Order: sequence, then structure tokens, then C-alpha cells
Amino acid sequence: MGWLTELDRGFFDLVFPRDCAVTQEPMDDGARLHLSPAGAERLARITDPRCLTCGHPFEGILEGDRACPHCLDLQPAFARAVCAFRARGPARRIIHRIKYERCPFLADDLAHAALADDVFRRHLAGSVLVPVPLHAARKFDRGYNQAERIAAVLAKHVAGCRTEILLRKRHETISQTRLGRQERRKNVAGAFVVADGMSVDPHVRYVVIDDVLTTGATLHACAITLKKAGAILVDAAALAHG
Repeated sequence: MGWLTELDRGFFDLVFPRDCAVTQEPMDDGARLHLSPAGAERLARITDPRCLTCGHPFEGILEGDRACPHCLDLQPAFARAVCAFRARGPARRIIHRIKYERCPFLADDLAHAALADDVFRRHLAGSVLVPVPLHAARKFDRGYNQAERIAAVLAKHVAGCRTEILLRKRHETISQTRLGRQERRKNVAGAFVVADGMSVDPHVRYVVIDDVLTTGATLHACAITLKKAGAILVDAAALAHG
């Protein structure tokens, strides 16, 4: 961060003091601008044991083989997905603000906080991060694609990572929020294509990036597109699961 940016930040902090998005307490100087260490501690982190396919946490002690109800019938095109947080409480509210209240800066902070999860960080290492695309009209209306911002932050802080905008959403779909599991799958089936002028390298490991994994339908649809284009190793990651 250059001296001019630091000067601007100091000026705006003086005129418009920043509060933590979770605790509502004033922010101190740090790597994150809107999520304090105390606020990050209140986010419901996912720890092991977790599903080795979709990343959902198993409650209690895992004994023997246990099927995950969240991805049992999905048979995803991605090999494994890892998520850092559960989409509830403060994490859910932050994601809602990112998507519906025009707060893209919170995506930066939540992505940075996610990297405290060693499993999440190792899952990303050495890969090409592919953000889930928004339809052009939706991106224009919102002003940004939160998955692109998340991928950019993750790539900046994880060894061997880079971001490529490989996919394009060729037609608008209805919101997944109120759809059931099967309806979500049908809604995004065939919605993604490889972006014009882009190509897939079969020797590269790709990780599709989104803000939330609910049923895995969107990440699955993106992974199918990459594999049809020639990708062999495709995984997925999201900041939150639920």
C-alpha cells in the first residue's frame, strides 16, 4: 500500500470513521478495513471433520463411513469443495450485504479472513481460480461480481495462485434463493460457457470460486463447462456453506 493510499485512508478514517461490520466497534489499523479480529472471531468457522466432497461440516465425532446429505445426490463435476465459514449469523449477514446492499468491500475482508483456515488455504494453493460469472446485465446493475473480488483477494495471498475470468454466463437465470435442490440444478444447467477468446489448459488445476455453496448446483455447472472444454482437475471453493 503506497503512501498516497495511506494518506487517503487516514483522511477518510478521520472524516468517516470505520466500524467493524460485526461488532460495530471502531476499527484499528490492520489488514482488513471493515472486519476486526474480534469480529472475525464471531464468524462460524468450519472445522474438521467435514465432507470431502462439498465441505459441509459433520457434527460431533465422525465414526466410520458417513454419507453427506448435502451432496449425496449431486455427484458433482468438481472433485472437492472447501468452505471456510458456515453461512449463518454474522457471516450470513455480511454475505447478504455484499450481494444485496452494494457492499463489495466486505467481500475483500471476508475472503482475507477465510485464509486463516489452513485447509482452505492449502486447497487453493498452486491453482488457477475461476470466479463464478454473473450475467452481464446483473453485473452492470450490481456494479461488480463479488466472486471476482473474492478470487482476486485469495490469489493475492495464496502461493502459486492466479485468477482467470474463464467463464461467461450466457443467459440470465432466476434467483436460486427460493428454489429447491432439483430446481437449482435445472436453473443453472447449461448457463455457463467458456468466455470468448479464452481456453482451458488440461495441465492446470482449476478451482471455481463463489461466495456461498448451498446445494453446489452453480459450482457443479461451472465445473461441467470447464471439463467439457478440456479441464481435467477441477475443484471448488466458497467462503461459506449453507
